[in-house]
Amino acid sequence: MIVINDSDDTRIELYRHLHGTPVSYTESGVFIAEGAKTTRALLKSKLEIVSIFALPEFYEEYSELINRRSLRSEQLFTADKAVMNEIVGFRLHEGIMAIGIQPESVPIEEVAFPAVALSGIVNSENVGAIIRNCAAFGVKSVIVDATTSSPYLRRSVRVSMGAVFNINIHYVKNIHQALFSLRKDKTVSIISAELTEDSKDIQDFAFTKKSVIVFGSEGKGIAPDLLAECDHVISISINPEIDSLNVAAASGIVLYELSKRKSG
Repeated sequence: MIVINDSDDTRIELYRHLHGTPVSYTESGVFIAEGAKTTRALLKSKLEIVSIFALPEFYEEYSELINRRSLRSEQLFTADKAVMNEIVGFRLHEGIMAIGIQPESVPIEEVAFPAVALSGIVNSENVGAIIRNCAAFGVKSVIVDATTSSPYLRRSVRVSMGAVFNINIHYVKNIHQALFSLRKDKTVSIISAELTEDSKDIQDFAFTKKSVIVFGSEGKGIAPDLLAECDHVISISINPEIDSLNVAAASGIVLYELSKRKSG
């Protein structure tokens, strides 16, 4: 294990200035797991780990999980909390983090149904919350288009509580082409979650096993051209004085209903 006494030590460069997600993460194809629960989830996952940076007590608490991963001593860093705070650029609630390698995109042909598709969702915390909801209700595949924030941004990983580590992420440049390819299977149903004049109330809707639920932009919702391509549009009945639900909150309700009422 390597003890870090100097906040300028270059060996912990990937842990520096974490208010956002450093550009170097995207360039290097890595992500950070921040906090005890998220780091534990990473240790239990099959994803490759670059390094761990933690207070000494966490190494003792997680020794069994760390040993299972066969990490080398030069991948394990520790420091006191004041030094860690200075390195990351804010006051840590918990003194444990880890860097992992982002997995490759899973081909769209390998989507597991039911699935979720995200289009134009830019808030990384919303992305993380939706992925956590997917994990909670048994959705294994999330399709992410080019206008949506990466599920491996720091805040997304944190909000997902590490659920993203066990979800297949299918990155697609063009959501229209991706859904078109899925619809070649005539049993696949593309369903938009959007409040429109023609939406069907979710309480009266029967989901099929091969459903793909589309969630759209926080501000503008699902783009009209994408909405027109969907087989069904569903909505959640809410107080008419409220325009809409937050997309992450709405996803939790929709996926709960999906888990209860899948038909053949």
